[in-house]
Amino acid sequence: MSDDPVDQELERMAGSREAAEEVKRTLATPRDGGAGPELAEMARDVLEGRISFRDVARSSAYAEPLMKAQETSLRWRAQADEEEQARLVAETQKRLYGDRNL
Repeated sequence: MSDDPVDQELERMAGSREAAEEVKRTLATPRDGGAGPELAEMARDVLEGRISFRDVARSSAYAEPLMKAQETSLRWRAQADEEEQARLVAETQKRLYGDRNL
């Protein structure tokens, strides 16, 4: 990460440089419109330092789109088989922690 205030906030929030970088990469999907216009705006604003995650969490403007995204995620998880869920967990852990043993 850099001396950029957004990068520093992400690292503080995420707890590690690796996790912060993954959060930043993950925000690319909504930023590019993959989760609708409201979340695209939110992701752009976070990545460009116009709003903090704390302010996003407090914002009524983003509450409904975030809840819908969470519901979509929960529906996917309920429908995914155990093998797919385990694969996703392992992939996420590797991206967050590298080859370190957990």
